[in-house]
Amino acid sequence: MTRQEALFTYLLRQADTNLILGQRLAEWCGVGPFLEEDLALTNIALDLFGTAEALLKYAAEVEGKGRTADDLTFLRPEREFTNILLVEQPNVDFGATILRQFFVDVFDFYHYTELAKSGDQTIAGVAAKALKETAYHLRHSESWVIRLAECAQ
Repeated sequence: MTRQEALFTYLLRQADTNLILGQRLAEWCGVGPFLEEDLALTNIALDLFGTAEALLKYAAEVEGKGRTADDLTFLRPEREFTNILLVEQPNVDFGATILRQFFVDVFDFYHYTELAKSGDQTIAGVAAKALKETAYHLRHSESWVIRLAECAQ
């Protein structure tokens, strides 16, 4: 595998993870525990879609086959998606969704912190923007994990 192919695969995996998690969170729109939470989860989903789009645009450029971000998003069979399996899990209930989000947010926070230092300026730029959003996502999911844990006692 060449460096260019490895970079393409990496970018696709990161974008796919954001796309699928964004879709799962968007499923809560209109059915969350209350209106403010519907809006919060929808906004987080939109942030994830935005990061995915930036990564997919760069992936299409790196691939160099004339495909676009939309091609990579909509014209691949589902078996070609390389997201982490955690984000595919169904929304069993609000607590499970929040716990999944918390795990992803913690990982993303540290991951984007390091990617923001990348020598690849495009990756560093996407990561720096995503890190700002992820810091908010992490505060949100962390506060819910604490609240839900207190309710369970």
